[in-house]
Amino acid sequence: MPTTLAELVTAVRAEIGDSTNMSMGIDSLPAIRQTLKRVQETYYLDYDWPQLIIDRDEDLIAGERFYTFNSDVNFDRIFSAWVRDGDMWIKMDYGIDPEHYNSSDPDLLQNEPVPTRWNYYEDNQFEVWPTPSQAGRMRFRCVKALPPLVADTDTCILDPNLLILTVAAEMLARSRSEDAQLKLSLANNHYQRLKGRLQKTRMFEMGKAPYASTKPRNWTIRVPRK
Repeated sequence: MPTTLAELVTAVRAEIGDSTNMSMGIDSLPAIRQTLKRVQETYYLDYDWPQLIIDRDEDLIAGERFYTFNSDVNFDRIFSAWVRDGDMWIKMDYGIDPEHYNSSDPDLLQNEPVPTRWNYYEDNQFEVWPTPSQAGRMRFRCVKALPPLVADTDTCILDPNLLILTVAAEMLARSRSEDAQLKLSLANNHYQRLKGRLQKTRMFEMGKAPYASTKPRNWTIRVPRK
C-alpha cells in the first residue's frame, strides 16, 4: 500500500517526539513536507533504483523526425533505446551529427523505413534519424519520472521508512537534539540494507545518455554542540 505525504508527515512527527495531532505544531508542517519532498528527490537521484527502471514505448509516425517523451520517462536518465524492425528489436545508437544528414537529410524529405539513431532535441523532445518512412515503434529503458510529493494524497515511490528516518534525523539536528545521530545511523543502515537487496536484482546496461551514479553516498547531518 503506497504511503501518502500525510502519512509520512505523521510518522516523522512521531519519530521526533512531536505531537501527531495535526491541530498542534502547525508551524512545523511546511518544513516537514518540504524536507520529505527534497529527501525523496535526493535519494531518487542518488541511485538507479531497480524497481524504478522501466521500458516505455513511443509510436513513430511516417515522415516525423521529432517526438515528445512519454510522461513516465525521465529523459535525463535514459539507459538504452531500441527500434522495432519487423519482428525484432534493434538497439539504436545515440547521437545525430551533421554528417549523418549527408546520407539522409530530413530537410530534403529523405527517409528510410527504420531509424537507427536518436538524439535529445529541445525540452522534453527527441529526434530520430533517418526519418521513418513508415509507422513504427521505439522503446526506451529509463528511470521512471519522479511524481510530485506536494499534496497530502501524493504517495512516495521510495521506501517510506528511509524517508521518515532521514527527515527525522535532519529535523532533530535542527533542534540540536542528541537523538539526531541515532536516527541518522538508523537511516544509513536501512539505506545500505535496501541497496544490498536491490543490487542482487537484474543489472541493466547503461547507454550513453546521462544517468545517476549507482554508487551510494552516505548522508551527513552534523549535530551542533550545545
